[in-house]
Amino acid sequence: MSERSPRGPNNWPHEFLATATPHGANGAAAPVEMNASRIKGILHRHPPLAAGLAVACGSYFLYYLIWRLSSTLNSDAAGFSLVVWGAEAYGLLTFVLFAFMVWDVSRKPISALQQGLKVDIYVPTYNEDITLLEATLTGCNQVRYPHTTYLLDDGQRPEVERLALRLGCRYLTRPDNQHAKAGNLNAALPRTDGDFIAILDADTIPQPDFIDSTLGYFVDQRVALVQLPQEFFNLDSAQHLTGRDATDSWHEQELFYRVIQPGKNRWNSAFWCGSPSVVRRSALVAVGGVATETVTEDIHTSIRLHGQGWKTVYHDEVLAFGQAPQTLHAFAVQRLRWAQGSMQLLRSRENPLIAPGLTIAQRLNYLASMLTYFDSYQKLVLLATPSLILVTGVLPIAVNGIDFFTHWLPYYLLVWGTNTLLGRRYYRHVTVEQFNLLKMFLFLRASLTLVWPRSLTFRVTPKSVGRSALAEERTELVPHMVVLAGVGAGLLVGLLNLAWGISTDHLASADIVLVTLLWSMFNAAMLVLPIVRILRRAHNRMNYRFPVQLTARMTDQRGKIVWAVATDLSRFGARLTTPDQLQLDSSLSLTLELPDGPLAVEAEVAHKQKLADGLVEWGLRFTHIDLAAQQRLTAFLFITACREQRVQGRDQLVPRRPEAAADVELRALTS
Repeated sequence: MSERSPRGPNNWPHEFLATATPHGANGAAAPVEMNASRIKGILHRHPPLAAGLAVACGSYFLYYLIWRLSSTLNSDAAGFSLVVWGAEAYGLLTFVLFAFMVWDVSRKPISALQQGLKVDIYVPTYNEDITLLEATLTGCNQVRYPHTTYLLDDGQRPEVERLALRLGCRYLTRPDNQHAKAGNLNAALPRTDGDFIAILDADTIPQPDFIDSTLGYFVDQRVALVQLPQEFFNLDSAQHLTGRDATDSWHEQELFYRVIQPGKNRWNSAFWCGSPSVVRRSALVAVGGVATETVTEDIHTSIRLHGQGWKTVYHDEVLAFGQAPQTLHAFAVQRLRWAQGSMQLLRSRENPLIAPGLTIAQRLNYLASMLTYFDSYQKLVLLATPSLILVTGVLPIAVNGIDFFTHWLPYYLLVWGTNTLLGRRYYRHVTVEQFNLLKMFLFLRASLTLVWPRSLTFRVTPKSVGRSALAEERTELVPHMVVLAGVGAGLLVGLLNLAWGISTDHLASADIVLVTLLWSMFNAAMLVLPIVRILRRAHNRMNYRFPVQLTARMTDQRGKIVWAVATDLSRFGARLTTPDQLQLDSSLSLTLELPDGPLAVEAEVAHKQKLADGLVEWGLRFTHIDLAAQQRLTAFLFITACREQRVQGRDQLVPRRPEAAADVELRALTS
């Protein structure tokens, strides 16, 4: 189609954007409701039903363990048998604690918004990229409730001070970096005077109603903290699994933030996760400020608050978007810090099992959250057991295969099904197991802190993707590849033993060995899938591209105009689609139709590719954008587009996938 189409040179993007998708031509969403699962709704409305389900499953689990202990242990391999049984018994403990936390996840009522309160927003930073900081501060400026934003710079960078000044924020620094983030926050307390402090990581961009939606809880004078879920704008991170539709995205922390933290509300046990959150200044001062003795200052401070009788609230609504660890290396740095900090706490006098002032329910909730770092020992046992059986012929059970299978299968199905139901569709068994295996060696390493205490340095989670990202990810995967090789070798030897008895004769227990082969194959699959997924990830771009759907106009230096649809966008470039092959100069002007009006940038063509049915994809790199346009683009990307690209929480509204919609529009145009 030429630019002189009978439809008019500037009509077709608007027509198709307005009719073929829930998005209008200006990019504003007309969301489509996403129905929650029926069972999830029933469990929300009837928490006792969830509790009854957990009790029924737990009862069979207990029966199964008693049967295993009394009737199946192999006395000729007592140590091996007890280790395997212990791994299963550990599963009962974690199941009971999980069910205790999550059987009731109903939301706490909130009082009406209070006006006239003095609110500060703290944004601590050390070495984060200035463009990411600009996005966060832009979001802070969009927060509706009156407040003062403080940028707390431990990096003492002049360019960060200039950024704060340009965006109307206060800039604070200090002469040293003692106690890292915790020390940075504590240093700001005597230099500010807000009665309530919203805390945002340097990569966490708030939505405009962030403060409005949380201050009401503080009508209760004993509420010290309101924690919100951590949600992320970069759906291509190491912890995300995203399907063909962005609204199908799932990340590794969703079960915690959508089910476990809401469940902790019932027991006044929701704990501080640092960001995004709002804290009462007087409560923080009462416990001596943010805890500095461990590298997990947030949960440590929560224990002190609960110990003094303060209340905490988890507000289950996404009101800010951060940046998830983009690479496996960044993911590992973050998870290792969390695990090591928990080990430091367990070694200390403020171990939640013995710390004064906590209720029994609070102690159990903290135990459940810290016990997860010992799951790695259970995983290691369950990975090694089938390989040992296949290679040595030694069995940890002394019972025929049919008898074992008829007891084990109901146990497995019941636990899997109950966890799935209690997880309210955020528990995905196979995916959770893959991530557990990815974290296994990190947690094994962290657990050494319990028996080998040493000074730990707070390591900031890397936010950028360097040129060495692929090499770092391969290094992180080496232990998993070694284990996979061991599992594969065990499978091979087991098959050879079954056929020819190379290292042991399996004929006497062929039924058990066949089941063990299947078990070992499952283990191999659980290792292969995440390894392949990580190694196949591309790190071609330094900056995340938001999926959008905007009318765009390209004008080259000769004045030639081409109308297009922008399908992804960042502060530094865009991808556009046009209906046919058109020639343009390499340098051009691009106008994007944002919700608040047109936005013009200068750009150059980085690549051009012909797609099916005559569609053409253009990759543009921005070469110049003025300051005002840059601020508008930043606000659109990290507030509007960020919110629209995916589900914002339970039973929220979501837009249609923009890439697919644009494809439909352009294909309709050329048909």
